[in-house]
Amino acid sequence: MLCHTMLMMGLASKGPADRPPSVGSLDSTSHPVRCHWEEEEYAAHCDEIIPAIEEAWDVQVGELGWPAPIPDSNGILDIYVATTYSGGGGAYTYGPYQDQVRSDGRMGTHAYIAIHPDYDEWIRWTMLHEFNHVLQFGIDVAEPAYVPWEGTATAAEYWTDETLPPEPEYLSDFQASPFAGLIGDGWMLWDDYDIWSYYEYGASLWLLHLDAWYGDGAGSAGLELWMNGIQDSWTNEPDFIDASGVFTGDWASAWMDFSVERARIGTLDAPDWAAAWADAEFAIAVDASHDVAELPVGIYPAFDPFQTGAVYAEISGLSEGQEFTVSHDGDTSVRWALLVVDGEDGDWVEGESLTWFATNETVVVGAVNLGSGRFDADQNPEGSKLILRVHLGGAADGVGVPKVGGCACGTGVSGTTGSGGGALWLGLLGLVGVRRRP
Repeated sequence: MLCHTMLMMGLASKGPADRPPSVGSLDSTSHPVRCHWEEEEYAAHCDEIIPAIEEAWDVQVGELGWPAPIPDSNGILDIYVATTYSGGGGAYTYGPYQDQVRSDGRMGTHAYIAIHPDYDEWIRWTMLHEFNHVLQFGIDVAEPAYVPWEGTATAAEYWTDETLPPEPEYLSDFQASPFAGLIGDGWMLWDDYDIWSYYEYGASLWLLHLDAWYGDGAGSAGLELWMNGIQDSWTNEPDFIDASGVFTGDWASAWMDFSVERARIGTLDAPDWAAAWADAEFAIAVDASHDVAELPVGIYPAFDPFQTGAVYAEISGLSEGQEFTVSHDGDTSVRWALLVVDGEDGDWVEGESLTWFATNETVVVGAVNLGSGRFDADQNPEGSKLILRVHLGGAADGVGVPKVGGCACGTGVSGTTGSGGGALWLGLLGLVGVRRRP
């Protein structure tokens, strides 16, 4: 699917009042929804669009409890089948930059949906996704990060119809770039690293994890994430990571639990909520693989992990009960957490080292950047220097282990800066829901 919501809102040539033309329309008989067509030959598309939007409304509002869409001046949710303002094909959701209902405590507004007439194979699936963006516009139009917009809307497709799980390429792309964390996105990966990625859509894994552990297992996590992040101004506080903390009790602990489970996806030890993704194509990307005979080792990540970003490595050839320790040399201004994933077992700790006794021949180890004391999810992504170290024995045995290539301690962050951040929101908002294909 191609959805160009945030991209369209970033176009200086397009104003909030600009809509595709309409030469005819079809109304829903059960909801305030109207489907327009730009040319008479597109009219048949509305016969599919109307029931898809009705289904999305019935489930996402009626069953999952999202607040109903904020109506426009005509009291209607409009969908347009048009090539005008098509965003290059596909579909998008679009709304004005304003707080429409001042008394509701939310920075929310109405929105409309547009879909290109050539995009006829994805109509129902796209409507389930885009309708969730309409609901997001009604709650917090000031949220700048891609993960809550796209991860939630992609998960909402599945919560609306369990025969529509996230596309495999979304999930494999998310697993392929763990250094990007929760505030990275596919556009930034392409612009800064030449990595083509559906990363933010694959971040639906995070939403599915939240729903399995803290929600009702049927989709309540998406609503909780968005409702806990509401505010009534352009100052985006609480942001979506703050909202995760309200929902889970501690966002960092929840994210670390996910970081451990994430390494089991793509293996036979995949958690129950991710059992459908046990194939190797969904495995976490590792920066290095070492045999136990090579220890001690220092592992230099290919990319410095952003705030909430992770680095993983694999250690093989271990004997049952063999003791090893994971530690790090990393930017001292950053909170670092270490993890071990050992089959169905595993653990994490925030600190300098983690000692483990192996139960499997091969384990995954890792480190996660939990940000500095000043970390805020609206900041631009910044990579922090790190060397991940693994040696045999306990933590005390690591004293005097030669450092491989020197220590990264105190070196600060790299110069890599992504395209996120609240200051760039008007440019970013136009990218919500994008389904990009080469």
